[in-house]
Amino acid sequence: MGDEDHRRAFCYLSAPPISEDDLRTLAEASLSPGTLRRRPEDASRIRDIIFRIMDPHRFPWVMQGRLPNAEEKAAAIVASAALVAARKVETFRRNDAKDRQEQKVKDLLVKLGFTEVKKRKIPTAAQAPKPSEFMGEAALAGAKADVIATLSDGRILAIECKVSNSAVNSYKRLVHDTGGKATIWYDQLGRANVLAMAVMSGVFSPANCMTVQNDKNVFLFWDFRLEDLAQFIENTRKST
Repeated sequence: MGDEDHRRAFCYLSAPPISEDDLRTLAEASLSPGTLRRRPEDASRIRDIIFRIMDPHRFPWVMQGRLPNAEEKAAAIVASAALVAARKVETFRRNDAKDRQEQKVKDLLVKLGFTEVKKRKIPTAAQAPKPSEFMGEAALAGAKADVIATLSDGRILAIECKVSNSAVNSYKRLVHDTGGKATIWYDQLGRANVLAMAVMSGVFSPANCMTVQNDKNVFLFWDFRLEDLAQFIENTRKST
């Protein structure tokens, strides 16, 4: 558990691979090497869980109580490596797309005359950027926003950048994550002081979009139509 690569390989013994968070939950135990040394019963419980959910197709010899032959071992290594690689590429693409999306939002704000300032924690509205300033990812009233900007009228824009590759996945990205943060921002800062927003790219369920708009009061903008966000900001200037 002390080596990241070994820990990942251990979690990929199961079918499907189990996340470290799920393994902690099922075992009701920490994965910390120090804790496991002090609590060998926890280590045994983690081992037993993996044994019960181990992939019988990649590791048939385990269930049969024997050693693998050379062909079985080679096949298991190739299959497991492919699983790890596929998951890592998915994560990289999602993070890369999110980073590019954040940069597009920042570039738009600069084009509209905003100035980027050094990011910092914002526990109250008084610590937010000044009007026509913005910052990158920071904690706003205890919940992180990807981009935080302040309009000329003093309202804070809490912008989340969300990339989803499926309608099912969009629930977690939009309703659970952004909607949950919006509830915190509105409760802590007041609806008159903050506007929760999401810039979206990819596949999102229309029902999830409706839910987060109507129930969570989150403003939605598409990555490929950022001119809508620009128009929204310009309209707030006209009203002040």
